[in-house]
Amino acid sequence: MNIVDYINNLNKERIEEFLETTNSDITIKSDIERKVSDTSWIDMVEECIPYLDNIIRNPRRFIVQEENIVPIEKTKVVTEESIRHLAQNTNLIQEVHDDGTVIPLKLLNVYREETIDLYENRFIKSLVDNLYTFVQNKLNESDQKSYAKVHNSVTYTGEKKEPTASYKISLSLESNFDDVVDASKDGHTLEERIEHIRDVIAAFRTSTFIKSLKESSPVRSPIRKTNVILKEPNFIKALELWEYLEKNNIKPMSSIETESKESKDGNIKEKYDLAFFIDTDALRETKNEAPLYNAAIISKLINDFVYSGVVSEAEFRRVLNREFKEASRRKQKEIENVKSYFENFVENFERKERKAISLLK
Repeated sequence: MNIVDYINNLNKERIEEFLETTNSDITIKSDIERKVSDTSWIDMVEECIPYLDNIIRNPRRFIVQEENIVPIEKTKVVTEESIRHLAQNTNLIQEVHDDGTVIPLKLLNVYREETIDLYENRFIKSLVDNLYTFVQNKLNESDQKSYAKVHNSVTYTGEKKEPTASYKISLSLESNFDDVVDASKDGHTLEERIEHIRDVIAAFRTSTFIKSLKESSPVRSPIRKTNVILKEPNFIKALELWEYLEKNNIKPMSSIETESKESKDGNIKEKYDLAFFIDTDALRETKNEAPLYNAAIISKLINDFVYSGVVSEAEFRRVLNREFKEASRRKQKEIENVKSYFENFVENFERKERKAISLLK
């Protein structure tokens, strides 16, 4: 009989009687370690990267005008501003010829130069520096993954007494499994997303825009709310990132929690009681099928065989060995069937337990 047929043919009344008269106990322990990493900073940085990229690729520029009054011999370019200034300041005229030619002593020189050294640009440069430091600090804290490590143990004892027999069982079962939170996004793993952020920040820091502001004064909080920062979409997002970094730079992004639970689940206990019944039932069947190996039975067996006809000792040994091997094979098969069922039962229990724990998280 295979194990499936064996289970299907179990006597329900015998099972109920067994469970009612069996003294058993079960203890289930769970030790759980949870590591929760706040990876919201990755989402925030990923969201703001395109806006920073727009600013760095197309920085705001300003024309700086510098005015100096220099001797006429050092004047390189005479502009309208130079003539207008000379007309307003006749003391700078050296002489006037009869033909009306004016010889100035000094002239106003106007220098115009384009620069990106603006407050808004210095704000972006400081933001990129702060972002780099922030990301490095977070990566140095710990692994960014969130997970739960669960160690379960089950201890079961049972005792069954009958008028002519008694049974005892003691069982210990342990399991360990890890449950890692999947932080993938758009087909990219957590590690790939972090690596992308690293590459982008490195590119920002080596850009011409950032390098040109290397000697500029850094910007610190509170941020001056200029019209550009308050109204231009790219700078609005940059300000949002600045405020996020300041707020989250002072609190840990990861936390580890431990929890221990102990229970005596009646439903699980019933399953172990059923396993205890199956073990004892298998022993009964083995006992009923196996001969009682004592001197009286063996003596009768030999006498019956010998007196039943003319049998040589060699023939007797051959038959005895054959029957003994066959009986041993049947016994071993029954033991393996019971063992296989019990292993399947334990495996199913562990799977259901893991599912139940995951639903409770």
